[in-house]
Amino acid sequence: MLAAFTELKYAQKVKRFLQSKKILQFSYNPIKELNHIYFPIINTKIKKIPQAKIVNTKFTFTKRERTLDTKTLLRGKLNTNEMELLPRAQEIIGSIMILEIPDKLKSKEKIIAEAFLNSNKNIKTVVKKDKIHSGTFRTRKVKILAGIKTKQTTHHENGVALKVHLENAYYSSRTANERLRIAKQVKPGEKILVMFSGICPLSLVIARNSQPKKIVSVELNPLAHQLALQNVDLNKMQDKIVVLEGNVNRIIPSLRQKFDRILLPLPKTGELFFPLALKKSKSGTIIHLYAFLQENEINKFKQNIRRVSPSIRFLKTVKCGQFSPSVYRICFDIKVLKLSK
Repeated sequence: MLAAFTELKYAQKVKRFLQSKKILQFSYNPIKELNHIYFPIINTKIKKIPQAKIVNTKFTFTKRERTLDTKTLLRGKLNTNEMELLPRAQEIIGSIMILEIPDKLKSKEKIIAEAFLNSNKNIKTVVKKDKIHSGTFRTRKVKILAGIKTKQTTHHENGVALKVHLENAYYSSRTANERLRIAKQVKPGEKILVMFSGICPLSLVIARNSQPKKIVSVELNPLAHQLALQNVDLNKMQDKIVVLEGNVNRIIPSLRQKFDRILLPLPKTGELFFPLALKKSKSGTIIHLYAFLQENEINKFKQNIRRVSPSIRFLKTVKCGQFSPSVYRICFDIKVLKLSK
């Protein structure tokens, strides 16, 4: 069988190319061999594949097991109206799927969860949101509906592994692209401060995907702090990331250095700590400030921040998620110009 042969580091890029040209054999599993991978392909007139070679293999690819989709598994168990209410978007963190079950389907939530579990081979546990993120640590409650009874998992994103506990610490897989966006802006040798760092996803993604000199991460939640320490060890980033536990109002004034980049990923009240970030800034420092806002509130928010310090320039305003139908998670990329001594 024909195959595209490539190094593992190019696997995703090659796979996307094969999919775009519609020559990937979906009915067979790829084969890994040391640091390389073979993607089975159909006969094609394409002679070149970027970062890959077309080879005629002598071995046999195993057939994929066919998995029934969720709606097929629920046929006869839910009526037409109930099928229309099925959650269309699910958050997946590691091997755990988080469902938002409508109240009208509550009596059948376990049947629905079993169907999602059986139609997704990489999912081991299905939970539902029991309470939204709340409290000082922005944690949430979930209820296990199907599969292994656990609320902890290991999630992979942007080249890092993260130990996550759904109830003990805040984490959202939906902001992975935003974390990578920040990482790509970091210049070699930067000193970075991450306030409200949680289990350290931002710090780790930056450390993995750029070349900072040092990242100082500060988190108040003791359970999140413990997971952060484990995640830094898990990713072998002890030489790049310093993890501190405590209140930013107490810890940050005690830090001697100033930073090239400061992140405030606390959308509900992050602006209250903007003056604190300025105290650890210098001319040219980039501050990433997050807020939950409606579109018509953005300009007023900027005006309020300028009142704190007129010596700043808004470089970019980015929508990086949605809190509700009309409220967005907004990141303001801000450059500090010249601070008075």
